[in-house]
Amino acid sequence: MQIREIADALEVWAPPPVAESYDNVGLLTGHPNTKATGVLINLDATEDVVDEAIEKGLNMIVAHHPIWFTGRKRLNGEDYVSRTIIKAIKHDIALYACHTNLDNVRDGVNHKIAEKLGLRDTSFLRPKANPEYGSGLLGTLPAPLEKEQFLTLVKETFHCGGIRYSDAPLEHIQQVAVCGGSGSFLTADALAAGADALVTADITYHKFFDHENRLLLLDIGHYESEQFTSELLAGFLSEKFANFAVHLSEVYTNPVRYF
Repeated sequence: MQIREIADALEVWAPPPVAESYDNVGLLTGHPNTKATGVLINLDATEDVVDEAIEKGLNMIVAHHPIWFTGRKRLNGEDYVSRTIIKAIKHDIALYACHTNLDNVRDGVNHKIAEKLGLRDTSFLRPKANPEYGSGLLGTLPAPLEKEQFLTLVKETFHCGGIRYSDAPLEHIQQVAVCGGSGSFLTADALAAGADALVTADITYHKFFDHENRLLLLDIGHYESEQFTSELLAGFLSEKFANFAVHLSEVYTNPVRYF
């Protein structure tokens, strides 16, 4: 089994051209013809995750977030990004990122979020030119929930330290929009689609006003919103390569703490 074969399988599922223009997806370090000894999966590729791969004898890390997005002029160990890249290359560990391309496929990141919330009859919140791809998902809860019940469901499902949200005079929540990571750009789409709530992350102060008093706008935390992506990737690769070592990382990479 070569690293190329794993990358190819991922790219049939989540084609790199589907990624957003700012993104940096695909094989970031490593040679595609290298024999793969096993894959380690985490939301992030950090130094600790590389150390874990070394310890377990795995030479490929598949992460949701790319370790770097833009061009770098130096790799001199001055920051965690360059230290991670140096360590991966030194130990012949391939780093692969499957980011917004996995966000934008029908059975990708947002599908997993919708599944965890029990949403049914999902559709893209903002379809792309090719209707097979799009941003965010809209789905329906099996039964309407009161606001407090819905907030409790979200908090317990995503193990949130807290939820920042803008309120609205709604008696019940049933139509729910979701977007893993930074999804406030979809607020207008959620309103137009008749959603009662949008579950996402990274909402800035002024963006909370965009709910127009008609939508619960929930910021549950970036890591929290995407945490099940590792489970999604592991399930896909384990099914695709049944006799190949696929490991879920034990490193908790969320840098945010709640007091």
